[in-house]
Amino acid sequence: MFGDFLNELINIGKIKVEIKDNKEEKEKEKEKEEKKEEKKEEKKEEKKEEKKQENKKDEIDIYYSTYGYIKIENSEENKNNQMLKFAQYKINCIPENSLKGTIYYKNIRKEINIQIKTFFNERATYPLEKISISSPLYLAIEKIFTQKKENQNKISEKDLEHITSKSQYRIFSCHKQIKELDISLCIYENEIQDNEILLYLPIKELSFSQYIKGSSIQISQKGKIASKINTDSPQYILGDLYYSFGKHYFEIILLTEPIAASVIIGVATKRNQKNKYSYDINNFYGLILSDMILISSERGKQLKKDYNKKEAFGINDIVGILVEFKKEGVDIYFYKNKICLGLAYSKLNKENVYYPAVSLGIAGSKIQISNKIDFP
Repeated sequence: MFGDFLNELINIGKIKVEIKDNKEEKEKEKEKEEKKEEKKEEKKEEKKEEKKQENKKDEIDIYYSTYGYIKIENSEENKNNQMLKFAQYKINCIPENSLKGTIYYKNIRKEINIQIKTFFNERATYPLEKISISSPLYLAIEKIFTQKKENQNKISEKDLEHITSKSQYRIFSCHKQIKELDISLCIYENEIQDNEILLYLPIKELSFSQYIKGSSIQISQKGKIASKINTDSPQYILGDLYYSFGKHYFEIILLTEPIAASVIIGVATKRNQKNKYSYDINNFYGLILSDMILISSERGKQLKKDYNKKEAFGINDIVGILVEFKKEGVDIYFYKNKICLGLAYSKLNKENVYYPAVSLGIAGSKIQISNKIDFP
């Protein structure tokens, strides 16, 4: 009733009804909201920049001086100062028990010179200049490869044969005490001194252990060939080397057909009992060559369930295993005739040492360690 009465009044003209267009108001509201969002984003960016600046204040740069490695606080005062021959900084020395405080240091720099000495018939020494102390040691070693191309006459023929980009090698320091260096770590992390002579030594050839093996496994050819006799129960044999850091590669040649899981190849972290079965072995990571199935004592560490069975190994095939120590852990790759099958195990405990390990099952199974130890 009231609605009809209102309509009549409108028609008569006693009540004027103005219809307002709300589009302008809506647009204004949207603009206000957009401005608010922009302000919020600007504030977020400002906060990020403030955090970055705070982090920069807390950052510490590593430099080398005549007194050794020092940590220099990256403060505004230090930024304004140039890296002069004689400069005053607030520093924290390495090691911790060294002198602390504000001291004058000479020749503060981020590069040093080192020398690499080889022992391939001729004892040659190769200088490497202006090596960044923050670069990994293996990058410094790679400079020798570039020197080979530029200065063929300055490098001995024996070294040209042995030092290649695919060579496996070990680096030792003789400063204060003889110790092996980790080529994946930086120059300063290895505490290498300026003009220090580092020893470049080839990796020892891998052989089967004559002592850590099953009673039904025979070794011949100076530890290069392992054969299974008498029984079909799986038994283990380990290599005579172990890996604790760096990057390592070894190969096994199949002299018989690896049928019915007769050959399982991988790595183990401990020298286990002689007659341990493959499914009982402690910390073993391997591949069943006949079925292309990964087998390990820690299934949670396995990256992929199985390989493609079409890629199964046969007689005379070469099985390659790459063990690489990284900051996150140890990665293991399998190769077939120099072709990578992909990452098998990832982020294994890098505190362990890893031995090459092989399980031989069926009597008559035979394998051989390859003499070629270059990376694929």
